[in-house]
Amino acid sequence: MATTHEDKQKYDSFDANVYLKDFCGPGKIELYASIPLYVEFFSQFSDNSIEMLDFGGGPSLLSLIIAARKVTHYIHADYAKNNRTAVERWLKMDPDSFDWRENVRYILKLEGNSGTDEEVTEREDRMRKVLGEVVHCDILVDQVMPPGFEGPFDVVSCLSCLDCVCTSVDSLHEAIRKLSSLVRSGGYLIVQGSVVVADHNLSEEEQKRKNEAIGEVIHTERGYVPEAKDIGGFKYQGLLYESISTYVKLMESCGFTVVKQFEYIYNDPFIKYTDSLGVVVGKKL
Repeated sequence: MATTHEDKQKYDSFDANVYLKDFCGPGKIELYASIPLYVEFFSQFSDNSIEMLDFGGGPSLLSLIIAARKVTHYIHADYAKNNRTAVERWLKMDPDSFDWRENVRYILKLEGNSGTDEEVTEREDRMRKVLGEVVHCDILVDQVMPPGFEGPFDVVSCLSCLDCVCTSVDSLHEAIRKLSSLVRSGGYLIVQGSVVVADHNLSEEEQKRKNEAIGEVIHTERGYVPEAKDIGGFKYQGLLYESISTYVKLMESCGFTVVKQFEYIYNDPFIKYTDSLGVVVGKKL
C-alpha cells in the first residue's frame, strides 16, 4: 500500500473548510442515507458505555454527534493536519470554527428528540466532554496510530477513507487487517467506501467502469487542493471501486461477522457530485 512521501505531503494541503461547506453545510446531512443506519446502530448501546475511535475522520464530526451519548471516550484521528486543526478549533470553541448545530439538530430529531436549542447545546457540550484527543493516523504504515492510542476500542469507524488511499483489493485487505487490531473482541468495525452498485443488466467489468466514471464528476470545479482534480493529493478518479461483497469477504477474513451491509447513492446537484457508497458493519469474533 505504498505511496510516495510527496503524495503524503500534498494531503496536508487538503482544504478542510471547503470540504465542510460542500459536504456538511446546510441541508447536506439529508443526502446521507447512511445517517439513520448509524443512529440505529448506536441505539443498541447503553449511555456512557463504549470507547470509540473515528479513524480517518477528516474534518467531520458527524460520527461524534451520533455517538456522543453512548461513549465515555472518543478519539478523532486523521492524517491531514488541516483536518485535525478544524476539529481542534471547534473543540476550543473558536468562533470561526465550523457550525455543527443544524447537523446536531437533525440527528437529535432522528433520535426522537425535539431538537430544541437547549438540546443542541447539551449535545455539543457532551461532544466536547467525550472527545478526548485529536491525533495523527496513517493507514499506510505498520503502526497506524501513535503510541498510547492503539486501543482496543469497542467501536472503530472508518468512513470514506480506505477507498481514497488503497489501490487494490490486496491493499484494502491489509488496511482492514490493521484496523481489526484496534477493535476489541466483541467490538465493531464500521467501514464506508465507494462501491460498485449492482446493475444486473451490466457485467461486473461494465459496472466497475460505470462507477469509476461516476467518481470523476466532482473534481474540476471544486478547489479542495491546488491540484484541481485531486482531493488530498490522491486523485478522486483513482478511487478504489469494489463490490460491497468484496468488503464483506475481507472483513470476514479479518475475524469479523458482518451484521449489517447497506448501499446507497449520494447525489448532490449543487456541487454536481454523485457517488455510490456502501457501509459494512462487522462484529469482531
